[in-house]
Amino acid sequence: MALLRAILLTLNQSAIPGETPTVPPVHQSPPSEIVTVTCLMYASLIISLLAAFVAMLGKQWLNRYLRNSGGSMIERCRDRQRKFNGLKKWPFHFFVESLPVMLQAALLLLTCGLCRHMWSINAPVACTLISLTGVGVVFYIGIVIAGMSSYACPFQTPASIALRGPWKKVRRGIVSLIVRSKRALSRTHRMWKRGVRSLLHRQSHQTIPLEVVQVGRPEPWLESKDFAMIRRTNADDAQCVSWIFGNITDPEALDAVLPLAGEIQWFDCGVSVSPIYDQIVSTFVSCFDHTRTLYPGSRDRAYYSARAMLWISTLAALHGRLDRFRCLIPFNKYTTRAPDPDLEHLLGSRNWIDSRYIELLLRINPGCTPLHSQWISNLLLHHSQIVSAGALPGLVCRARGLKTMPLNAKLNRLLTWCTFLGSPVESEVLMIQNKSYGISCF
Repeated sequence: MALLRAILLTLNQSAIPGETPTVPPVHQSPPSEIVTVTCLMYASLIISLLAAFVAMLGKQWLNRYLRNSGGSMIERCRDRQRKFNGLKKWPFHFFVESLPVMLQAALLLLTCGLCRHMWSINAPVACTLISLTGVGVVFYIGIVIAGMSSYACPFQTPASIALRGPWKKVRRGIVSLIVRSKRALSRTHRMWKRGVRSLLHRQSHQTIPLEVVQVGRPEPWLESKDFAMIRRTNADDAQCVSWIFGNITDPEALDAVLPLAGEIQWFDCGVSVSPIYDQIVSTFVSCFDHTRTLYPGSRDRAYYSARAMLWISTLAALHGRLDRFRCLIPFNKYTTRAPDPDLEHLLGSRNWIDSRYIELLLRINPGCTPLHSQWISNLLLHHSQIVSAGALPGLVCRARGLKTMPLNAKLNRLLTWCTFLGSPVESEVLMIQNKSYGISCF
């Protein structure tokens, strides 16, 4: 209508008195920054609403999972197991883990839209928003990288879990490339030295003196990073066992950690050993009645308690702290109802830290189990670091039954021989329970 009125007034200005012909304004599209900001804002809004929608669906699904179908206990357990199998079969975890990702994407879009909008209004305010947004993005990338690099890192996100597999492959390839490069450089260096020696030999017509030839050092069993991992594992085990002894009274849980208490290097991890040792002693005494006869069903608890006490006393003697951890219980007066070679082997001496008990350790009882022989051989290796070298070589050499011993027990005895031959054993090697991989060293 406005255009028709303008044409009419142009042809006949007197048709509408008092009005001049004007051209109607032409419609124009909004600026590009307005379009960009609008797209970002609406995308953030839609993603937020979609996250809320999926959250409500997830709550409904979980309510159905928790709802009992009625019936007997067996029927309810079957129904719960069927639902649990359905959760693992269908990607339920994908929907649950997608909620924080959607909210993070919505927050990123919102901040991008605000930064773009403020840039066209006030540049200093926009720079402040961009800086804060950048700090948040860098922080998120940092926690993703931290969670991707280590499974023990508590900052786990869906992105870090998804990237961990490819990162392991890339890291393995980088390590392999570095190892191959080192080997190639080593081979090149040896060839260069061999060529220089050959050239000197041809020029002087003399043989190379023996002092020039350097004998390579034997390869270590493990690398330094492996020893560091062994130390960390030992410290984690010590803290775990210490926490269980200090906070849990369930007999089954204590029975589960007693075998581990007889293998940990207690004085190398910074954990207080006194409360643990006192509780182990009381546990051992409670396994026997007033006549010092073993209660029925308490054999494993008594055996592993005695083993842990013997182990801690040995480590205390090795670190010069035997006065606090010397056990004064007359163990040779405790008896068992049925023949038990393993437990009787531990209870066969009044004083553990002396040469008489070393003789008892060296006697290989045919009735002992392989696991007991293996643990005793490891204890013997630690004893060899305490008792004077002159008292034990003959006893070690007089040991019988080596052919029937486990491989790891043989290696522990061979290391004991090496100790008396003047080759000290490193503390990291003492931490290793299974030394079977070191058979090539002997």
